[in-house]
Amino acid sequence: MEDPKILQKEDIKWEPHPQLANAKVAYLLSNRDDKMDLTCLLVSLPRGTHVEKHTHECDDIIYVLKGKAKLWIDGVGDVPMVEGAFVRIPKGVRHQPHSIEEDFVAYDVFYPFLA
Repeated sequence: MEDPKILQKEDIKWEPHPQLANAKVAYLLSNRDDKMDLTCLLVSLPRGTHVEKHTHECDDIIYVLKGKAKLWIDGVGDVPMVEGAFVRIPKGVRHQPHSIEEDFVAYDVFYPFLA
């Protein structure tokens, strides 16, 4: 039987985003640290952050905690990303967060895990 993993706000460790200058991530649960088949993290994008169009080799599931931005999704167009918005981007679909008008924080889940 596995032990539960419990993190409180003060336990969350922010680190530089692997691709984006000025952005940060906080891994909550991951293959990297916990040998899990999914990645759960917080993503912080400061106002004005530029993100290139990209894809992932896994589903990207996003729940916006705060901020204001837009998310372009291939075949859909722009989607408003405001507090409470939920989006699932299937594996291989091009997308791009953009027009980050307010500092943005999202809970992001990648399934299966982000390599």
